[in-house]
Amino acid sequence: MIEKVLVVVVVIGLSFDGACAQGSCRLNEYEMTCRGKNSLHELEKGKNYAEVDTLNVHQAGLDLSDDLFPNGINFSRLTLLNATNNEITRIGRRGFDKTRHVQFLYLSNNKIAHAQPDPFQSLEKLELLEMDDALDGNGEDKADMLRNFFKSKNNFIHLSKIELNKNRLDEIFPKTFCGVQGLKRLELSNNRLQSFNFARSCLGELKALMLAGNLIQKIPADIWDFLPSVSSLDVSNNPLNCDCETVRLVRDDDVVFINQAETKCASPPEVEGKSIFELRKDYCSTARNPTGKSSFFQFIVLFVIAVGILFAYKKYRERLSHMSSAPVGYTNLQHEQAVEPEFV
Repeated sequence: MIEKVLVVVVVIGLSFDGACAQGSCRLNEYEMTCRGKNSLHELEKGKNYAEVDTLNVHQAGLDLSDDLFPNGINFSRLTLLNATNNEITRIGRRGFDKTRHVQFLYLSNNKIAHAQPDPFQSLEKLELLEMDDALDGNGEDKADMLRNFFKSKNNFIHLSKIELNKNRLDEIFPKTFCGVQGLKRLELSNNRLQSFNFARSCLGELKALMLAGNLIQKIPADIWDFLPSVSSLDVSNNPLNCDCETVRLVRDDDVVFINQAETKCASPPEVEGKSIFELRKDYCSTARNPTGKSSFFQFIVLFVIAVGILFAYKKYRERLSHMSSAPVGYTNLQHEQAVEPEFV
């Protein structure tokens, strides 16, 4: 009897594993969730899914350089596509041709290493693009992919938020986001970026920039020239060099710095580990600033030298005046003291 029960359990388990491996979809009014390989290709052809506005697809092994749905499947009202956790390695324009109304696209936790030119061209209504921990390849390859994403015939006038956190990005080409006209919030946290490498006149409408957890040491003094509209900035957990220029920059502007407690100095040594916002107000005075000390010392030396030169010049004038006095000679004697010639 026990043996029969075990056989039944094993058979049921194998059947369940097989079903999961093939994939299945579940529809809940306006939201569909598909899980497993080829799950989307098992949808009933000819059926109208026009009522669905949210589609979640996971562990399906998608290839987004090809059609996302088979022919005859209608998702005409789809506005949210969640394709996270799919081990996606390729994306292209064809993968999104049948999802033209998507406004919110989630592609996080994938392994995208190849991107065809202009993959998001058809997504003219896109408002949010989330690609956290989504890119694979070396630093240059990923920088090239990002440039291809947004070098587009689509002006992205509605795309207000882009998330590219945790992608191990070493660099970003300065004009990467120049084609995203609607961009208001850009997240690039927990990468390996070392500088603010953004072209001027490209991000004039950007309001929030998140750069926490990178390798940035210096905030450029002219940052507000190429990011004129930014009102929120996060540079926490970066190895900041807290020189006086940077200290004045973060204190004097009206920008809101996020995570101030974690925005700490890595140098100079006397303030290492301290929040740049907790430094004393006299930090950049001559008493604390090494540059100020040097300048003060130079002033004292120059002052002493000037006093010495003035003193020496005064002594020289006195000596010169004394030496130039004419001796009293015969012609200078008074008349009554002169010797009159005697006549006989």
